[in-house]
Amino acid sequence: MEATEAIEKWRSIRKYKTEPVPDGALRKTLDAGRKAPSWENVQPWHFIAVDDEGLKQKLVKLSRGQKFIASAPVVIAVCGDVGAWDKPRNREALLKATAEVVDNLLLKDPVFCVAEHGPSIILARTMEQLGIAYGFMCVEAVNHGLGCCIVGAFGNEMTGSLRQLYDEVRADLALPERVYLLALLTIGIPDEQPPARPRKNFDSVVSKNKYGNPL
Repeated sequence: MEATEAIEKWRSIRKYKTEPVPDGALRKTLDAGRKAPSWENVQPWHFIAVDDEGLKQKLVKLSRGQKFIASAPVVIAVCGDVGAWDKPRNREALLKATAEVVDNLLLKDPVFCVAEHGPSIILARTMEQLGIAYGFMCVEAVNHGLGCCIVGAFGNEMTGSLRQLYDEVRADLALPERVYLLALLTIGIPDEQPPARPRKNFDSVVSKNKYGNPL
């Protein structure tokens, strides 16, 4: 399947068949996330494939009762590593540039160096990069005949809610101190064919040279 076709077929799927996700398809979906581009190649992510029923039930509670999460054969816990932006680790990712450029520009200029900003900007940049990765995973999942749904409404660092339960889930996932659970991706064989949801027309979201100028 071509990427364009997979994008055209995209639907958020919340009903899944009980049969397991083929291991090969799951691995290729996760690998698509691994191969996604990221700012200065920091790759601030870690993906955990969850099929433990008890843990999935906790994720339902953490998401204020979104029961379809537990019905998915696999839930990918999309985790962001905010420590990836620390200067020593960022420097390691940038070593293809000359040391002088890295040390004097890329690690000091706030335009390039996310670590020059506060925790809220670092968290936002991390979330931005994760969005690219799970977007890649969604397209690859469709390519293998799978359905998925992105879940962002649950207790975590972004929402600041359900802290006690979130800490329990973090412990269950064995997340390091600066690795946060920032999104969920339910995945399975679709058991529904929902209609396409409306999208804005092309000319309303695309311009040339300046806002509102038709392409």
